[in-house]
Amino acid sequence: MNHSHTFKWVACLCLLTSLWGCVSNPGQPATQAVAKEQLTFVDWQGFDRELTGSLSSPLPKVDVSFYDRVTPSTLPERLQRWMASVESGGGTVKVVPPKSSLTAKSPFLLISAISSLWSANKTIKDMSNQAQFNSAQDYDAEIILRQDDQGDSVVDKVVFVKRKK
Repeated sequence: MNHSHTFKWVACLCLLTSLWGCVSNPGQPATQAVAKEQLTFVDWQGFDRELTGSLSSPLPKVDVSFYDRVTPSTLPERLQRWMASVESGGGTVKVVPPKSSLTAKSPFLLISAISSLWSANKTIKDMSNQAQFNSAQDYDAEIILRQDDQGDSVVDKVVFVKRKK
């Protein structure tokens, strides 16, 4: 064997060894997220990853606020899945009306509309295959409403509160 073939074999062996080190020593998985007490809802899978990380940690409560105006009747489907998981784990989902509920438009209609949103069996069946939602099953949830400038009730935030064992 001449020196050029030996050099090629050594270079190839070094390359394979370094690549093997990358495969056998992966970094932190991309699905793990740092636990945060406050999150802002964005309708994408990254939100689910962040909420899973927070609810899987020993945090006593996690607040979810919104960038956009969300009415009780338009609670995003992604968040409805989390509410369904709370209920399927034996938790409760409570709607907290605005502090000035006497002037809110039809507060009882709002509460009944929200209560029926995530209780549909289809939502529970859709999320049953996704283990990420299991982290919500040790929590109760409160949908906190506030009154906006037009006098309408809007969702201020959703609070996940860890249940006592």
